Amino acid sequence: MVTLKTPEKENGFRPNFKRPRGYTVRDFPEGCGRFVAPVQPSECEEGDEDMNTLARNNCSLPSPRVDLDVVRDFPKGCGPTVVSSLKDAEEKSLVPDVKECEQRVVGHKLSVASVVDKAHNKVKKALAAYQETLSEMGGECDANFNRLKGWKLYVEAAMYLKKRHKWVNNTKKQTGDIPGVKVGDKFRYRPELAIVGLHSHFQCGIDYMTQDGEMIATSIVESGRYANETESPDVMIYTGQGGNPKVSKGEPIDQKPDRGNRALMNSKAAGNPVRVIRSYKFREESGYVYDGLYIVDDFWRERGVYGKFVFRFSLRRISGQPKLTVCNS
Repeated sequence: MVTLKTPEKENGFRPNFKRPRGYTVRDFPEGCGRFVAPVQPSECEEGDEDMNTLARNNCSLPSPRVDLDVVRDFPKGCGPTVVSSLKDAEEKSLVPDVKECEQRVVGHKLSVASVVDKAHNKVKKALAAYQETLSEMGGECDANFNRLKGWKLYVEAAMYLKKRHKWVNNTKKQTGDIPGVKVGDKFRYRPELAIVGLHSHFQCGIDYMTQDGEMIATSIVESGRYANETESPDVMIYTGQGGNPKVSKGEPIDQKPDRGNRALMNSKAAGNPVRVIRSYKFREESGYVYDGLYIVDDFWRERGVYGKFVFRFSLRRISGQPKLTVCNS
């Protein structure tokens, strides 16, 4: 066993020792990467100070490096291939064979069903945490409970979970379906829509985001406070936001083409899907239900029930989605 002694200080400082340099050879399979072939030079040029110094010290001379291309033996058609044209690719059999590539990538496929189940479990867990928090803060509100006090309790419980990072799908706003939420899923309280990422506003009926410098709608809530209509199971007429004395105190006024109204107008031009959440009341049960994705077909301006101008939007349900079975009564 060798013991290394700490060198004594000289003039108040210890000498600066450099660490020894080591070299390691990586034993990769033959043919991987680029191959460097050492070629010894035939002679050193006279006057080359570095070369002459190495020769005097009997050191090995540096060798010029020659890069040789190496062919990687991947399955046929896997990975990008650059050819002059599609015709050349067909002739050289360079068109990717998808099945062959998929068969060789064993153990790296994710089951779509497992991903969906995982997202759904996250949503269920977040909603369960909300119910538990509500119970701890004072329980569910009964018929004699003050409505305003109850609403504050719902919001306070939701914000409590948000501060503890218990919300899901809220990293950034997005259009289209929300992971873990299916058509027909029910929500008892309005803040639950924000907790799972369906609709971020606790009260505003139109949610939106910015895309390519323009506001576009991401979701709307049909809460029954505006004069909305359902022309058919696949078409609804939605009234824009603003100027409604049922929502905000004061006299009714003309709606303005801004905020959520502007976002729905831009969504008609952009053609992006909009999530629709409907309020429902069936016997003793009430709440909100996710209806699916809609497209904004048209919009116009007309006189509303209070004699002021409102914006009306025609939304058409995208085909191929499950039918909504929840009824109002």
